Amino acid sequence: MINKAGNVWKYTCAKCPFIPDKEPVFTDFGETEWKCQWNHPPPDYVETMRISKRTGERGKRPLNLPDRCNACKARYRRATRMGKRMDRIHDVAEDTQKCKVPKLITFALPSQWFTWEYPSNREEQLESLKKLLPKARTILQDNGIRGGSYVLECTYKWVPDLDNFTHPQYKFHAHVHMVAIAPWIQPAKLSEWCTQLMPIGLGRINYEAVKSRKRTAEYVSKYLVKDKVQCRTFGIMRGHMSTKPQNTE
Repeated sequence: MINKAGNVWKYTCAKCPFIPDKEPVFTDFGETEWKCQWNHPPPDYVETMRISKRTGERGKRPLNLPDRCNACKARYRRATRMGKRMDRIHDVAEDTQKCKVPKLITFALPSQWFTWEYPSNREEQLESLKKLLPKARTILQDNGIRGGSYVLECTYKWVPDLDNFTHPQYKFHAHVHMVAIAPWIQPAKLSEWCTQLMPIGLGRINYEAVKSRKRTAEYVSKYLVKDKVQCRTFGIMRGHMSTKPQNTE
């Protein structure tokens, strides 16, 4: 039997208008299974009805690549950004002394309960967190963080008023997700090191060393490359570009 596992294009679904077949190249003929490698079809193009504003000529669509639906295009672009961002982070970490692996850092603004009488909203909590970020970045860099990429996020939780249903309580959790170029911290000093942002009004730091690129990819995909979320950089991560080729197909 033929192993067709490699004949599936990434980031495609049944709603995609066109998905080309890959060509099998058999490498091993076993008694019960034939092993093969699926190769991309040769480049081929067909003219479309769309006129290029730059050249005035009809556009071309490749027949050797999938024509994805909008949802799959978004997933594909997000994965491409994730790969570039992950390679940038690991490239910088490997070239930095005492910071060979990236670190995952999370810290937050302390949460408070609010009611309708004393309200607040997501924008106010994020603005309060933004005001503390310049001091937080300075403190982190003074304590060994060389740079990183981060995003702001704000979640919320509410508790209903079961007595008369008129005074529910709710709170926001404004926090920072960061992939940082940071040194290894001795376990005996880690607990104290994680309290460095508390004097300026932030919570404890959650500090995790990344042991694999897969873990970094999961973190970057979940937080740093979300649609409509601005990712910020500081320190040595500013202006660094990865030269590694991308292959997300």
